[in-house]
Amino acid sequence: MIILYILVIVSGLLTALSFDFTHLWFLSWFSLVPFLYAINSSKAKNTFILGVVFGLAFYAATVFWVAKVTTLGLIFLLGYLSIYPALFTLGAKYFFKKPLTIITLPCLWVVMEFLKESIWCGFGWANLGYSQYNILYLVQVSDLLGAKFISFIIVMVNVLLYELIFVKRFSARKISFALLVIILCISYSFYRLKTLKADDSINVSLVQPNTAEVLKFSEEGRQTILDRLSRLSKDTQKDPLVIFPEAAWPYTLNMDNIGQLKAFIRSIDRDIVIGTVMQEDTRFYNCALLLDRSGRLLSVYQKIKLVPFGEYIPLRRYLGFVDVINSIGDMSRGDSLDLFLYDGKGFSILVCFEDVFPMFVSKVSRNRDFLINITNDGWFGGNPEARQHLSIMTFRAIENRISIIRAANTGISGWVSFKGEPAILQDTAGKEVLFEETGDFEVSLNKRRSFYNRYGEASLIIFCLFFLSGVVIKR
Repeated sequence: MIILYILVIVSGLLTALSFDFTHLWFLSWFSLVPFLYAINSSKAKNTFILGVVFGLAFYAATVFWVAKVTTLGLIFLLGYLSIYPALFTLGAKYFFKKPLTIITLPCLWVVMEFLKESIWCGFGWANLGYSQYNILYLVQVSDLLGAKFISFIIVMVNVLLYELIFVKRFSARKISFALLVIILCISYSFYRLKTLKADDSINVSLVQPNTAEVLKFSEEGRQTILDRLSRLSKDTQKDPLVIFPEAAWPYTLNMDNIGQLKAFIRSIDRDIVIGTVMQEDTRFYNCALLLDRSGRLLSVYQKIKLVPFGEYIPLRRYLGFVDVINSIGDMSRGDSLDLFLYDGKGFSILVCFEDVFPMFVSKVSRNRDFLINITNDGWFGGNPEARQHLSIMTFRAIENRISIIRAANTGISGWVSFKGEPAILQDTAGKEVLFEETGDFEVSLNKRRSFYNRYGEASLIIFCLFFLSGVVIKR
């Protein structure tokens, strides 16, 4: 039994490496094989525990950076996330006894990923398909069925390898089916990359200030931030829209002090998007603002998808002893998907990890020319979190065929095209993502949204549930 636990730990760690290091993307195509062997070799009463152990190993090695801001939050998160691979093992144990495991197990995995990002507060980080974000000649099919279809293919290949190695059951039909699916995905990707064309473009300037959070705790520190923002913004071109990251404005904004922000805008003489915390009565909101160069406030977006333990505590009634990591306390949710207008183009703003939710982004993308994501990935110490966040945004761009611009405090700033091609600020100082810089970009726009944008994940999830139900009923 001990060997089975070792196998699932190794499997979880190998899978995590494909997320932690971009060049190890290929590991996920066979890293689940030991996990599958352990599931099918264990007794039924031990299967659930094996799934928990896999989940703990995988997620601890993938999202360990959460501990940089909240160790207790990481413990709760790991416990919660490990439930889903454990549930997968229970279903897999059943479907291993049935035919067509090459389809049933990938379907089951996809359903678990869907539930993981949809139930309760939702946490869609580290879905298996995200590990392939830079393999553009494979992942373009996401504009039909989403990133989870890439997860489906990866699990399918792992199941096939497991059966070839351990069951020693050579099936020409299964091998042909898997090859056909992969060939179709690659062919479709080549076709889409060749035929997708830009309809328009917009020029933007990005400011990555690399501001330490501790500076916001004193008046002297806040003045240092303002001086840095002013200096960097004046390095940008005058005409493009200048985009600052999440919470770039160092003060809590209210009607009494908004004049200070407007004076700052007039001093730099730029049209800007900037993130700030805004207070309304006793409520605090994580906001994105659009202001013109005269300091006139044009639009406000209040963040809807809040970060658990970062901006609020889930189940606050029972977890009252847990402190939220920001200095203000529990934040309030916004309730409106506002349309921003600039230079005749419509866009929406995603704050921080709102791009993790595919259905939310799909809804936001409709009738928009582009999206902006402002974030502060500096909380988590740079990579691998910053790369993982980029992988998620890349899939959102491909799924909806919409260009997405990102301004990060520290992290990866730049933009990802509707084809999934990134253009990012380069670090010339060798500090990875921990550097201050500005950059000017011409962002290509595509006005035609995708099949996925219209129908979301309904097609894939319905297929998975229908197929799994059919196998159960056939019994």
